[in-house]
Amino acid sequence: MNGGMSGNVFVDHLLAEHRRLDHMVYQTLAMLPNWEEPSSPGWTEQMLTGLQSIRRELSRHFQEEETGGCLEEAVVRCPTLCSEVARAKAEHAHLLQDLEEVIEHCRRAAGPSAFDAHVVGQELRAVVHQLRAHEALEDRIIEQGFNVCLENEDMAEPRGASDSGGRPNAASSRYSEAE
Repeated sequence: MNGGMSGNVFVDHLLAEHRRLDHMVYQTLAMLPNWEEPSSPGWTEQMLTGLQSIRRELSRHFQEEETGGCLEEAVVRCPTLCSEVARAKAEHAHLLQDLEEVIEHCRRAAGPSAFDAHVVGQELRAVVHQLRAHEALEDRIIEQGFNVCLENEDMAEPRGASDSGGRPNAASSRYSEAE
């Protein structure tokens, strides 16, 4: 599958994609006004732009994974991962639907008040929590399928302004070939 592409290329690509998505989420959450602010005009338009960008990227990322990407390659290398990969793929539609609901709630925000911003932020954080659990499943699949050890840090809510967002990046390649 995918010619002679090495396992490291698949792993680096997946980790870079997760890091990029994490950064997009962090930037979008940063657009929310503070709870204490009486109102912050324009936050819904900025939020919608960020949420729609996340949805587009997540949809593209999932499509790539489902059509011969690293998850499929992991199954080729380790057929016993078939059920885990099927589970990961099944989660894709649910994650996209949950994100779409956040987008719709943001569109319908009446006011839009600081309370609306707080609610949208909580909803997005819930989707992010699900997304991180999904990424952890994918990481386990990659570890087994490519015989590598990913040194992931805790995927806690937002992780500061760091580009890496707590995820290994392709440049530092914080994974090692398992013995």
